This record gives sequence, C-alpha cells and structure tokens, in this order.
Amino acid sequence: MQLTAGCKLVYNTMDNRMYALEELQPEIEALRQAVNQRQPFKPLYVKIKLNYGCNLRCEMCKHWREPREQPMPISRFAQVISELAQLGCRKIHISGGEPLLHPETPDLIQQAANLGIRTTLTTNGTLLDKALARRLVESGLRGVNISIDSPQRKIHDPLRGVAGAWKKSVRAVQWLRRYAHKGKLTIRLNCLVSRPNYLSLAGYAEFAHQIGADAFNLIPVDDHCGEHLALRWQDLEYFNQHIAPQLASSGLQYGLITREEQAYPFGRSTLEIKHARRGEYAFGWYQHHPCYAPWTHSLIDFNGRVYVCCMGREQTPVLGDLHQSSFGEIWQSDAYRELRNQMHPPALAPCRRCDDFLEQNRLLLELLTQR
Repeated sequence: MQLTAGCKLVYNTMDNRMYALEELQPEIEALRQAVNQRQPFKPLYVKIKLNYGCNLRCEMCKHWREPREQPMPISRFAQVISELAQLGCRKIHISGGEPLLHPETPDLIQQAANLGIRTTLTTNGTLLDKALARRLVESGLRGVNISIDSPQRKIHDPLRGVAGAWKKSVRAVQWLRRYAHKGKLTIRLNCLVSRPNYLSLAGYAEFAHQIGADAFNLIPVDDHCGEHLALRWQDLEYFNQHIAPQLASSGLQYGLITREEQAYPFGRSTLEIKHARRGEYAFGWYQHHPCYAPWTHSLIDFNGRVYVCCMGREQTPVLGDLHQSSFGEIWQSDAYRELRNQMHPPALAPCRRCDDFLEQNRLLLELLTQR
C-alpha cells in the first residue's frame, strides 16, 4: 500500500468522533511514511477503560455478568497519561464499565487537560449529581456521552436493567448543561438501536434537544448481544422508511447531526442493510481498504493490557501490559509492528463489524492518496 502526495481536506469538526483530521495536515508526510514503512506514528487518540464493573445491568452488556480481575491502580493510569502526552497524544476518551465509579476520574481528566490533551467521557450518567457535574466541567472535560436508549422511561429502564435509570440519566444531561458554559463541553446522547427500542426513536431528536444535548449518536446493536436484540430484516426496512427520515429531518433542524446519513446507522442501500443484518457495520469497506487505527490509536484496558481498539479486544493479540512496560515501549514493540503489517486490504476480520473509524479512514485515505 504505497501512498502519494497529500491534499487539502475540508472537514467538519462536529462530525469528528475520533480526532481532528485537519490537525494532521502539517504532519501528513510523516504519517504517509509511517504507514508505508509500517512504523508507528503517534497515538493521537487513546481510549482508556478505567474499570470493568458497572452499576447498571444492561440487557446488551456482559460487564455486570462476569467477574474480572482487579483494575490497574489509578496512580498507574495517571503515569500513562503523562507518557501519552510526551508521545503527542491529542485526545483521551475515558470509559468503562462505568468510569464514574472511580472518584478519581475528574482528577485524571484535569491532569490530561493540564497536559494539553482533549478529554472526553462515556457514562450512563446515573451517578452524576450537581457537585460532580460541576467538578467534571471545571476539570476541563471537553465532551461527554450519556447513554439514553429511548425518549420513554418504560423502554429505557428495562434495557438498562435498573428502575429509575432513565430519570437519573436525563437529570445528568441537565446538570451538565447548567455548567457547560464554564468550559467548552459538548453533550452527546448515545443511543443503542435494538429491537426493543427502535419504534420509539422517531422523536429522539426532539427529546435530545429538549433536555439540552448538543448531538446524538445512533449505535447499531452488536451481533454478540443476541438475536432477540438484533433488528430483523423487516425491522431494518421499517426503521429506514419511517424512523430514520424523521430523525434525519429533526436532527438536522436542531443541529444535533450534520449529515443525513447519521440517522441511518444500518446503512441505506440494500447491500448495506444486508451487511448490517450480519453485524458488518463497515458495509464491506475493509475488504478493499485499510484501517489506520494501528498508526494513530490504542485501547488501554482496565487491567493495563493494551490493544489496538475496542473491536480487536476480544479477537486480536494483547500488544503489551502496562504493569511490565511503558506505553512508549508497547507502541514501538514488535507486536504492534506485526499488527501494522497485517493491516492492509483486506483488513482484520473484526474490522468488518466496526464503524468506529469508518468515516475517519475514508477521509484519511483521501488525504493520503490524492496528489
């Protein structure tokens, strides 16, 4: 996979779920050489799972069902954040489990902010109160994703397994909205689209706007969640014909999405829907195109093990252990190099199921291959 001269890229930062591609333009030649030579570039965006446990019992999740070993100490996570800053990291995303089970989470966010790293957070929001919302904003948090699966409490709560969860999550959005003026905080709702909730989502954009969200993100249910949660073919057709158009219209009207396609997480064409029905949310892209995550991204698991990404966590080798090595040593390791060697069309098998980097990879490919 040889890459040629760069190009000018026009990119809307509100669409940017991973990292700001426009910031890469001054370094595009260095990235091109790194990709061609299978060498590391920079861990621009790193996801940190602080813990495996959670206070909810979500239907689609196994975190609460399985015992796991103790998480890596927070003090080691703090050291790793300093290491990441030295390596040029620009964004850290903190998740779990439920990361707000850790009282030190705001301290890590503040440390990252002080080091010039943009930090975001995914949470179910049920542990937020007025004081914690203010603390998170004042710590320098730049973005927060709150998981709310329906405008209707009676649908959300059974999916999340705890009565009253919907009310607390909605209240969390409102608390964060109150203090958002103290920082540069974007509040986004994450909605996992599944068979039990998809019919309730036509008014989701209005709901998101009313409670104070800046954006929403529709996440198609993973195939590992079980057939009882997956949308059937007739469900997918109904969603695209009746639900998605309303979501697109209202979402664009309120500025909660920037492209109509964001309201169609299962794709729009017959071929894309066939891929989606199989849980292949990359819609065949990685059969013929690369994924650049091994050059720009990493996942640090709660136990200190390092993987290339969330999707590869269960199906790709462990790249290193932060109990034994620094992040820089792992980033430069033979294990990471071997993974980069494998990441050419077709990409790895787990990539077929992943849409996390899809838009970024399309734009990066354009940026790296146009003359």
